[in-house]
Amino acid sequence: MTMRVFVYEHITAGGLAEENWDLSFAAQGFAMLSSLTRSLKHAGHEVIVAFDSRISEKLIPHTARRERVASLSDWSEAISSLSEDADSAIVIAPEDEGILTDVLARIRADGLEVIGPDNETSALCSDKVMCTELYSELSLPVPATVSANLDQILDKSSGIEYPAVLKPAVSSGAIHTSRVSDETELEWLVNRFRGSMRSPRFVLQEFVEGVDSSVSLLVKDGQMHVLSVNRQHVSLGRPGSISGYHGGESPFVHPASEKAVSDAKKIIESLPGLKGYVGIDFVLQGEQAVPMDINPRVTVSAVGIERTRGPKALARILDCAEGALPELPPSRGFSRFEEYLDLPTSADTSTLEDDYARVMVIPGVVSPPMLLPGGKGTVRPYVCGWGLSREEARMDLAAVEKQVDQRLGVVSP
Repeated sequence: MTMRVFVYEHITAGGLAEENWDLSFAAQGFAMLSSLTRSLKHAGHEVIVAFDSRISEKLIPHTARRERVASLSDWSEAISSLSEDADSAIVIAPEDEGILTDVLARIRADGLEVIGPDNETSALCSDKVMCTELYSELSLPVPATVSANLDQILDKSSGIEYPAVLKPAVSSGAIHTSRVSDETELEWLVNRFRGSMRSPRFVLQEFVEGVDSSVSLLVKDGQMHVLSVNRQHVSLGRPGSISGYHGGESPFVHPASEKAVSDAKKIIESLPGLKGYVGIDFVLQGEQAVPMDINPRVTVSAVGIERTRGPKALARILDCAEGALPELPPSRGFSRFEEYLDLPTSADTSTLEDDYARVMVIPGVVSPPMLLPGGKGTVRPYVCGWGLSREEARMDLAAVEKQVDQRLGVVSP
């Protein structure tokens, strides 16, 4: 049955219409939106969206309907109008400051079914302290952790061994997350954050050495199907430097992959309020998997899954609304995806919009680069390579990035 689906991605939909964007988060958001929109259209569904007015019309994916948003007032009107026009919604939003939970509640208040977690489960998954408590109840490995308001974190840190990681209790994408090697660095970081953070509650956790990974799932009523185990490329900065997520690989084979899947199953079974796409982050150590964050919404790994599971795979999220969990198409090959950090730019900004529109049609470019008005910066493209082996996927990714350079006239074909 053809459905009309409201796909909401917070940054591109104007959720920050009156604020400056974090350029990396914007790139990730556009990539997730683009992959999900393509998959739904491949499966024969209609997609409707809201779009921040700062995004060029030339770069917006073709959809059945799109509402431009220039202010938070526009945003509220667009949410209500699109909710009235849709059969269901899929929400992609950061957990920071309760944004995901608030958007879910806002759309549900208009009477639209959202294929995602219930509001209470969303709030739990967004809170790193509550997640850690859940892992302990399930007898999963948990590093030593303390939580307190920022002003009290130093007083509670005596039982923590270094190196350790300081992060907001509610956050996503490694934002405001730092690795500290001793109490001196911790004190410096606390002083730097003091007075500048909207959320005062922080977590200090012993650093877990290992391989950053995630398990992507389709979930309904405590049951799950595994889309993929993924490698994550994450940089964890020291105080004064920037941490972030830069892309990944899918699927990812590791001695602890099966352990991550079995532990993910325990987590899913304990949270019957989860529904749709869920990503659970792990650090893999030898044959052990240490759970970190629960992301109860589409994650960037969907970019790679779209290539390995086929163009209709992400549309199976809709099947989580009713009936049995959907059967998944077989996985084929490997994908590697990333934000193209070395994107070249021309001194002539008047031509960039057309140049970027030409980039977005290159196979393997998931989402286009965007030049923000007023010289506020450039949102870099997300690119994806595919191959029958991990090495072929890496080589294909390099070839895609070379085509981007060629299309922008930086290197000769």
